[in-house]
Amino acid sequence: MTENCVPACLACNGHKSDADAFEWYRRQRFYDPRRAMAIRAWMDGDLRLAMRLLQWANPQLQPQREPQRHTPASAPIPLHGGMFQPQAA
Repeated sequence: MTENCVPACLACNGHKSDADAFEWYRRQRFYDPRRAMAIRAWMDGDLRLAMRLLQWANPQLQPQREPQRHTPASAPIPLHGGMFQPQAA
């Protein structure tokens, strides 16, 4: 069951509970449509697009020089400022 998985800190994941990830995220004060698109790309397995969208949302984010060591299911994605590991709801 991955349709309600979203990269989130423990507090946000608890607040989201079993609500749809994108519906919950749109109601947050830290919502950013560019990051929402990045999360969607990550969920679809397109890490390259997810990273490009995150760089667009956060220009000071520099591309990593070393190859990714994360699998698509465990790659951290910033949701609201920090790096968070995916948490199942």
